[in-house]
Amino acid sequence: MKQFFANTIPIGLMGLTKQFGSLQAVLLLLVLLACQPAFAQEPGHRAVVPMARSSITIDGKLDETDYATALCTPIEYFHPDALNRAAHFYYLWDEKAFYVGLRTLDQHQFSPVKPLWEGDAVEWYFDTRRGDQFLGRKWSHGASHCFFTPMELDVLKPRFTVRPGQEGWISEEGVEVAAKKTETGLEVEFKLPWACFPDFAAKSGEVIGMDAELSYSDGGPRSYRSFVFGNPLSVATPSNLSRVKLVDSIQREDWKRTGPVLMPVRVDVPWQQPGEPQVIAKISIPPVTLVKFGKVEFHVSDLEGHSLGVYTAGDTETLADSKWFQYRTAAWPLSVTPGGAYHVHAVVYDADGRELTRVAPRMISVNMQQGY
Repeated sequence: MKQFFANTIPIGLMGLTKQFGSLQAVLLLLVLLACQPAFAQEPGHRAVVPMARSSITIDGKLDETDYATALCTPIEYFHPDALNRAAHFYYLWDEKAFYVGLRTLDQHQFSPVKPLWEGDAVEWYFDTRRGDQFLGRKWSHGASHCFFTPMELDVLKPRFTVRPGQEGWISEEGVEVAAKKTETGLEVEFKLPWACFPDFAAKSGEVIGMDAELSYSDGGPRSYRSFVFGNPLSVATPSNLSRVKLVDSIQREDWKRTGPVLMPVRVDVPWQQPGEPQVIAKISIPPVTLVKFGKVEFHVSDLEGHSLGVYTAGDTETLADSKWFQYRTAAWPLSVTPGGAYHVHAVVYDADGRELTRVAPRMISVNMQQGY
């Protein structure tokens, strides 16, 4: 966009000035600028990560107060086997490091000795490069694909490694992983020092590239994978990573942009139902104290944008009777919305009735197999 205007504005402005006079030319130019297509704009960030205010101790316990106000991204709350799939990531940073917390529901914990990522593990994708290299097509120094796991076989033994072929790209000095078992799964912490990326200076306002993937074992070889921001294309190229902004704290205005990763939704028709077939819509409720949630509405429209109804989600429900894994559900008759003939999005309000964010179903396959 910058290059386009650098090449065309002076010529157009000279011609307009001769024909209409300088004032008219400037006014017309401003109109033309306002009408430029949206696709020409610089891509924005998809989420914000707040700064930790206290020291984060890497002990596998997600008990620091900063986690309550961290960026938190739920995944797989609505998988049929939610007690072995549901999880959420927390993200924080300070002047020393980037921090990741993970809480899972997991009844069968296992990770092989080698390769450690072929089990219960996290694949972590990170790009700190600047300039034209940022989110480039190829992995290189400053962009890392690494792995950490809480397990060795079925024993709690946190481990870390980098992607084969990237050995030596980052210093592993100061990297920490810790984990503990809970009644319903695992809690894991990961510290990645900024010293691993000497060409990057962490400060509020900087934008980095990121994706997080949770791998599952079900007690044996890797059986499932789920991505928070992208999909398996992140393995092939860092250009698939999402832009994430480092900030002092998450503000109310950040919810509009960040809501879709904070509160993912699922819309489907369950295969076993009594009575009239219903469409079931669910939305994840992240375990944070950033706001007090009010009502959640699912707005349904036809393909011409006409409203087919607004359906309010019910009370908060939990997975595994856990306060950490909460969601809400709405339903409407299938006859109102035949498949492939409607759009749907959730509108989330705070306790005062003000709109926080809007979330649509992700139009992207995020697991091992492509499909909806």
